[in-house]
Amino acid sequence: MNKILFFCTIAFLILLFSFSIERGEWTSVNENTLDEMSLDEVRMALGGEKSEHYMADYNPEKARIGLELILNGKRKKGLFKSKAISSYFVCTDCHNLNAEFSDAADQNPVDRLDYARKNKIPFLPGSTFWGIYNRKTFYNDDYVKKYGELIDKAKNSLPASIQVCAKYCSSGRNLKDWELEAIMHYFKQTELHLKDIRLTFDQKQSLANLQKLSTEEKKELLKEIESKYTSGYSAHFMETMPRDDRKYGAGGDAEKGKYIYDNSCLFCHLDGRVTYLKLDNDKLSAKLFLKNKTNYSDLSIYQIIRQGTYAMPGRNQYMPRFTKDKMSDQQIEDLMAYLNQLAEK
Repeated sequence: MNKILFFCTIAFLILLFSFSIERGEWTSVNENTLDEMSLDEVRMALGGEKSEHYMADYNPEKARIGLELILNGKRKKGLFKSKAISSYFVCTDCHNLNAEFSDAADQNPVDRLDYARKNKIPFLPGSTFWGIYNRKTFYNDDYVKKYGELIDKAKNSLPASIQVCAKYCSSGRNLKDWELEAIMHYFKQTELHLKDIRLTFDQKQSLANLQKLSTEEKKELLKEIESKYTSGYSAHFMETMPRDDRKYGAGGDAEKGKYIYDNSCLFCHLDGRVTYLKLDNDKLSAKLFLKNKTNYSDLSIYQIIRQGTYAMPGRNQYMPRFTKDKMSDQQIEDLMAYLNQLAEK
């Protein structure tokens, strides 16, 4: 009954708010629903601080150019044509553009794979760009082990993290100002809204009556809302699984392993699309890995997934590692189970 009353109140009174950011108050100047409200603006209305990269609005044309740079690594047409940011990678080789979880606060790799299979999206080593505008931290946890002081500023700056990714992760160059601006406009365009997080009925009701909340109540509501989405993805590097712990696919789920192979391994290696190592969905590719399954070389699934490789002269196309937050040990065994199956075809 309370839910019915609430939604009837919303519909009848049309309390469809927008925000006055400078005053941090609700106003009623347009007819946006609660669900369509910008998460960033909701945060500030509740007393949250502006992020370093805060943008009041975005330019659709610049956002379109930003997406072109993300997908193609350069702008092919228009006034500002550009050379490739990297000769080896584009952003979407490692990052999805859409959600990877049904719950914006989730980081579990098991849930991530389930969501990928259900929605037919790649299972990649990098964090999705979906919601990146709303994050506070980047290159978290163990990435300092790989990049050291290069990420000192990038850890708390979205623009700086983009530059690190462009020059170092992508073996490319620093973005020009207009390129960085365009990508930031795309990220702003794809920011999270209240519809993207799982608010409770009581939390929605509190937001609908925001002006009646005390300062302390606003602080508490802000904490609750910020717990509903990921403000920084965890990244923990794993050592290569010891031989004694490897099951070589025994008990693994070959169906899940096939999805990982097709949408992680072959995503980059099919016909050498991104890297020099060409793989296919045939028994020869499977046998290549099974032949090396007990060792610690780059052709061991257990080694390469956890350690990746590094860019070097003559081989700038390297493989990023999968952290334990992006792929679990069991998922590696699922992959091995599929390779065993594939080798027998």
